[in-house]
Parts: sequence; C-alpha cells; structure tokens
Amino acid sequence: MKRNNVTYFLLSLLAMIMIILTACSQEDALDGQDEGDTSDSGANGDAQVIHMAKLESDPNGMMEAARQRFNEEHEDMQVEFVEMSNDASQMHDQTVTQLSAESDNLDIVNMDVVWTAEFAEAGWIEPLDDQFTEEMQSEFIERQVDAMTYDGHVWAVPWFNDLHPLWYRTDLLEEYGFEVPDTYEEAVDIAKTIQEEEGIQGFSMHWGRAEQLIVSFTEFLHANNGNFFDEDGSVVIDSPEAVEALQFMMDMIEEGIVSPAAIGNTTPEDARIPFTQGQAMFHPNWGYVYTENQSDDSPVKDKTWVASNLAFEGGQKANAVGGWNFAISTNAKDKEAAWEVIEWFTSFENQKEVLLGGGQVGTRLALYEDPEVLESNPQLEEYLDVFEDASVRPSHPQYSRISDISQSYIHQALSGDLTAEEAISQLADELEQVEQ
Repeated sequence: MKRNNVTYFLLSLLAMIMIILTACSQEDALDGQDEGDTSDSGANGDAQVIHMAKLESDPNGMMEAARQRFNEEHEDMQVEFVEMSNDASQMHDQTVTQLSAESDNLDIVNMDVVWTAEFAEAGWIEPLDDQFTEEMQSEFIERQVDAMTYDGHVWAVPWFNDLHPLWYRTDLLEEYGFEVPDTYEEAVDIAKTIQEEEGIQGFSMHWGRAEQLIVSFTEFLHANNGNFFDEDGSVVIDSPEAVEALQFMMDMIEEGIVSPAAIGNTTPEDARIPFTQGQAMFHPNWGYVYTENQSDDSPVKDKTWVASNLAFEGGQKANAVGGWNFAISTNAKDKEAAWEVIEWFTSFENQKEVLLGGGQVGTRLALYEDPEVLESNPQLEEYLDVFEDASVRPSHPQYSRISDISQSYIHQALSGDLTAEEAISQLADELEQVEQ
C-alpha cells in the first residue's frame, strides 16, 4: 500500500511537470508574435515587418490575396495591413493622427490624390524622385502621376486608378429614343421624361456633407468654367459661374430630379445602391460601379455604361480625378524595404492579377492595352477616353481645411439654409483667410 502511494505520487509529479513544460512552450511561441499580427502563420519570426495602410474595402479579397503572395515570396520581409476607413475624410484623420504622432506603425501611407501638398509640406512623407524615376513614371497614367507631384518632387506611386464619370442606363435611353446627353440641361430633360414614365429617380447623388460632396461640386463648377483658385492661388470662386453651378444643383433637388435624401448620402455606396437596384437613370460615381452592376444578382446587369460627366452650355465636361497612392512615411523603420513593397504591389503583374480577380483598377498603362484585361473589363477602354475630361480638385497644403469649409457652405445651400449667392460669397470670404 505504501509503495502504491509512492508510485501514485511520482506519476502525478511527472504529469504536473509535463503540463508546465507544455504551457511554457506555448507561451514562448505566443511571445514571438506581435499582438494584432495579421501576417501568415508560419512566417519567419526574424523577418522585417512593413506596416502598410489599406482601405477597409477590399473587393473580392484581392488586396489580401496580394499580401499573402508577397509574404510567401519573401522570407526576409512580411507585410501587415493597417486597415483604414473607406470614408476619405475619416481615413485622412486616421492617417494624420499616426503621422503627426511620428508613429512607427505606419511605414507605407495609402494616400488620396488630394493629400499630396498637405503631406509633403508637413514633412510626413518621403520624396521618391530617386526611386520612382521618370522612366518608371512614363509607364503609369500621366494624370495620376501629376497628382502625386508637388513642389518639383514626386511623392507617391499610383496604385489604384479612379475617376468619377457618369454611369447611365443604356436600356432606358434606347427604349425612349434618347442619345447620351452632352449637357446637364439635356440630361435633366431626359431624366424628367424617364422618371415620370418609369417611376424612378433621375439622378442618384452622394451630396451629404463629406468629401464626396466636393467631388460632385467641383464637377459642376468646372463644367460651368468656374474654379476655386486661379493659377496664382488667388480665390476666384465668388463668380457668377460658381453661383450658377450651385443653383443648378439646388434646382435639381427642388424639381425632384435628385431626391432630397441625397443630402444625407455621405459615401459613394449610399448613392450607388439605388442605381444598381434599377431605381435611377443617371449616376456619377467611381469606377467600381461597373463591377457591382455586372454581378449576377444585379437587376441592371448588361444595362449600364459609362460616359463623361456633363457640361453646361458653353462649358466643359468634367470628371473628378480620384485614386489612391502609396507613399513612404518619414518615420518608416526601413525605407528601402518599404520601397520594395511598393514596387511589388504596383507592378504590372500584381495589378493585372488584382484586376482580373475583381479588385481595384490599376494605374499602369499596359493594363489598358492587355487583351485579357479588356475582355473581362470592357469598360476600361472607355475609361481612358473619359480621362480626357479629367477634373482635379484644388492642390493646396491646407486642402482638408478648404474641403471642410466648402462642404459646410455647399451643404447649407443644398439643404435650403442659404441661397446660392450667400453660400458662394461666404465660402469665398472664408477661403480668403486660409494661408497658403
């Protein structure tokens, strides 16, 4: 009996030792991983980790798939995504918070086209003249490269080409015997006829108080030969052209061509969904609309196409330039490694794979001549044509403040709280106070 007690004690002691050793082994393994680590399991623990900002939206998971391919191909380097809001204004604030705090958790900045001057002036991003050479730049869409150029330097590499053209219902134009309109005046007449017959909205717009409102207003402003600033940087928005453009937007709501609900639509999705559901005739929005419309469950599959946004009589067509671009933070731990990541993600091979998989549209010119790409994305051939009518929002070191001020006055006018004349006059007065 005594021997049995000793044996039992020894066996229990041995079991306890095994449990402790196993727990310690697991703890050591966990200690080797960063909290919130999103890199692939089995990645080399000694690899250099590059933190790369990414839009929360990832069509068909193509960016995540690209990250995994990169990590599999590189033993000495691993990419981790830092997810950012799809709302451009919120993403701007998230990015500025990290960069101004000199955070080392954001090596590669995902930058909107209108942030270049601000981020460069603040010293938050590195000039890329030595890496992104003129020869390399010539392989990308010129307008996108131009948007990344400020004060004689290039600051980022374009990776996502976007434009804000006009999507429309081809079937309804054909049914009612209309051609694609060239002017806003024509489009309103067409919209009135079709919405009365079909019971749908004439235009589906995102006119809520957000960056998307400035995208739309800039198009109306440029379409009527107006502008925010002249070439010398002087404020010129207090003009008859600007008042007329804003008044036309207000009249579209007043006449029922645009739903009053549009002034609550702060994201492109808010306005895109009704169009894809067959509830609108015209819809200015970004390039992703085509893929959404062509999904198998879409009521408008094979019934929509794209054209340049409209002009006013005597004006010019205007499609706002968008897109996202990769820059290197001045606080990046390893700038050479960050550049290698950018070079890989913006390569023709990766951009093509992402695009064919249903992801974002790339920025390399060769994509728009590739037979395989054009077969699956026929809209891209038209897309380059509408780029001829590209319209750029103001390039200014304090663009975010300019946008915020503009959003306030334009939105007040669309909400009926100010006349067009009052809104434009007060906007001009405030813009005069913004320092260069």
